Parts: sequence; structure tokens; C-alpha cells
Amino acid sequence: MRFPIHVLAVLVLTCLGGRADLVEQGPKNSAPSGLLAGVARADISPPVGIAQLNWGSQTHVGAEGIDPAGMVATALVVSDGRQKFAMVDIDTLSVREMEEVIARAAAATGIPAAHIRLGATHTHAGPMLTGEKGPVGVDLAGYREVFRTWREAMAHKIVGAVVEANSRLHPAHLHGARGTGSININRRVRAAEGRPAAVGRNPEGFVDRELVVARIDDAEGKPLAVLVNYQCHGTVLAYENRFVSPDWIGMTRRVVERALPGALCLFFQGAAGNQGPVEGFTGDLRVAHRLGSVLGHQAAALAVAIETTRREPRFEGFVESTAYQARQPWRVAGPRDATLKFATATVQVPRRRYTAADIDRMETQLAGARAKAAEAAATGDPSKKHQAEARVRRFADLLEKWKKPWDATPIDVQVQMLRIGELAIVAMPGEPFAEIGAAIRKASPFAVTMFCGYSSGDGGDYMPIASEYAHGGYEIERTPYAPEAAAKVVRESSLLYGRIR
Repeated sequence: MRFPIHVLAVLVLTCLGGRADLVEQGPKNSAPSGLLAGVARADISPPVGIAQLNWGSQTHVGAEGIDPAGMVATALVVSDGRQKFAMVDIDTLSVREMEEVIARAAAATGIPAAHIRLGATHTHAGPMLTGEKGPVGVDLAGYREVFRTWREAMAHKIVGAVVEANSRLHPAHLHGARGTGSININRRVRAAEGRPAAVGRNPEGFVDRELVVARIDDAEGKPLAVLVNYQCHGTVLAYENRFVSPDWIGMTRRVVERALPGALCLFFQGAAGNQGPVEGFTGDLRVAHRLGSVLGHQAAALAVAIETTRREPRFEGFVESTAYQARQPWRVAGPRDATLKFATATVQVPRRRYTAADIDRMETQLAGARAKAAEAAATGDPSKKHQAEARVRRFADLLEKWKKPWDATPIDVQVQMLRIGELAIVAMPGEPFAEIGAAIRKASPFAVTMFCGYSSGDGGDYMPIASEYAHGGYEIERTPYAPEAAAKVVRESSLLYGRIR
């Protein structure tokens, strides 16, 4: 029996339509977006025993173990075929003094140094060698060579990760989403009833719980990378902790990667200057793993739901079944916008100036601390003696800093913006307060905006908002910025959006 050509055509289309419903449409059914992406990871775990001087109140120097969550550096390179940008997420306290790493990565890949951003996850449980923290008076000479060797090895590995990510560029699709996290809280405890201001939990203070996630898929729809942006200090683990650890961030990455097999998760620390974990200052790894798992599941839920291509339900008639059913399968309408644009600006902000009254007050505090240290030494109690000595060192360091002649030269603070379609990534160095990140995100004209502190570039240290200076405390005592600095950064950063539209 022979069928007319038009009948055969209808039968073929019907069969193909039926088969299309068996497999969900996604990036493989889309035209290319024009975006290329590559991702790679390096293990930067140090040797056990490396110096771990992150806390003034700790009594040990060398780390006794490595967190199973691992210490890593993860590099992402994106391109539109004409320009390239690299972002590296590093399990370290900061990325200061890593300019040479950027220069070496630029030389090895051809990516302009200005297009390479390093970001610290800001874990306080990583390696650190400084006489400002840890037991007072300990000879650190035996730790210096191990620390220097590890720093150099880490630099090589970070450069290698950028090179590898650059070599893996493949057609990709990207989109982002916004949600809510639940593991942070304002950490600036107010002075009250004779107690000084402290770092801890302040439920009444400003908290920014916006969780921003972006997913990158390859041309076949397989997840390549997930970017997670949230604002919370890596201080679940504190002075009692003896493990080198990425803190809660490591478990967040691990949970996300388990939810999207094949993807690597990069964590971009947000404006966490005044944001701490809801539970912290412990030596128990399980607490860090639990909080990281909580945020990991919250981020993974967003990532799984992201559509990296434009999909929409399409009416294609009716089907006779037990019920009369409308045929409305989801079909790919095309790729999402993948425009790449970059802008950077240097904001000149005024320096903090300490008054004679400020200095007198600190001299009085230091004198009182020295008297209490003498009393503690007389008791013969090692714990009391250690705490008292740490207090003296803290006040002495602050007084030395405050008494330096005031420099009227403004501080340069570099702000960077990268647009990838409808995702904007804003980055600056140092530890901006959460209100700064929230204000800059609010000013964004893009569907999804990430704000990242702790990034490479000019600037650094805590940047509080003006209203917080009156409350004093740790961040206020050490900031190099005048109270009006934050408002100027928000204002001038927001103007940058116009350059990447």
C-alpha cells in the first residue's frame, strides 16, 4: 500500500513530535549563545603542621589536620570569542600580595591582567604566619620556610588552574537566580552595661540574606559550573580549631556539586564585613560542615531550577486520553543573552583621622590592660595570662597605628563590573559592610547581580557605613576609611552600570 507524500510527512512529524516529548528540551536544542566557558580546580591543601595563626586568643601554632572538605582554588574563564575574563575562587583569608599570581596567569594565557580577578573565600581556618596572632612571644622561625614553600606552590597551582580553564573553553549557556540563605547574622554586638562592643551575634543588626546563584551549562546541557554568592564570615571555626579548613564554604561547594554532578562550584564571598555565622567561634568541624550543608542545599535548589536557555510552554493541540488533554510541552525558544562587557573604576575615598581624644582613650585602655596582665601573671593561671597578654598586644597594635601622622592622600578603591548577559558581577577588595553590597545590588538594572568583596585590586580592610562609627568595636577601630567612604563607593559604583549596559 502506497501513501501520498503529504500523508507520510504528517506521520513523520507526528512521530518526531511524540519522541520530542520523551526527552526534555534544553541547551542541546538551542542555537549557540555565543558564550564560551571553561573551569578547572587545583588542590591547595598545605602540609599538616603549617603555621595557622589566625586568632589572637589561640594557644597553638601549627595545624594538626586537614578538613576532609578540602582546600581548593577553582578557576572560571569566560569568553565571547573576542575577549576573555578569568575569576578564581581561593580558600584563603585574603588575596592581598597576589599581584604576581595575576601577572603570571596573564602571561601564560594572554588574558589581560585587568580581566583576571582573584577572590578569597575568607576562611579564618587556613594557613597564616604572623606575629600579630597566636601565642605571645613564640619563635616562628621554624615555620617560615614551610609557609614560604606552600605559598609558592599555591601560586603555581592557581596559575595552572587558570591555564587549564582557559584550555577548556567550550560553547556554554548561563543564567542566574536569586533566593534566600539562612546561616548569617549581624556580628556587631553593641556595648552595654559596662561591656565593650564585641564580635558575636547581634539579632537586631542589619543582615543581608540574599543568596545569588548562577549556573553554566555546556552545549549539551551538562552543568559545567555553579557560582554561589553569599555574605558570611568564615569564622565558624575559631581559636580552638586545629584543622586547616575552608570553614563552612567547603561543605557548601560539596553539597552543590553532589546535586549537579559534573559541575564545579565557585564560592564568591559577598559584603561580609559585619556578617557572621549564626553559630560560630568553635573548634568543632561538624558545626562548619552542618552550616555549609544548609547553605549548600539552599544554593543547590536554586541551581537545579535555573533554565540556562529560554524555554516556554507551547500549545500544540489536544490529545485524546482518559481526560481530554491540552498538549503544551516546554520547548526551547532560543539562547539567553550572553553579552560580555567589563568596566572598572577607581574610587578615591578619604582616610580615617584619629583625634587626640581617641589616642588618649586608647592609651588609657592599654595602661589598664597592662595592669591586668601583671595581675594575671601573678595568679599563675596560664589561661588568664594568655588572654591578658593578647589584650595588651591588641591595644598596643591599635595605638601604634593610630599615632602615625595623618596622611591626607585619599585611598584608591578599585571596583570592577563584569556583565554576562543578564548577570552582573560587581567586585571590590577588602571587607565592605553588608549595607554597601545590598545598596549596589539594589541599584543594578540587571536581572541578577552578584556583589563580591575580598577581591584583588587596590584597596582593602573593613569599610563600615557611616552610622556604625558611633558604636565603636573591632571593625571601626581598625578601618583606614573615614565615615563618608562607604556612601561614595556606593554612589560611584552604581554609575558603572551604565558602562556595561
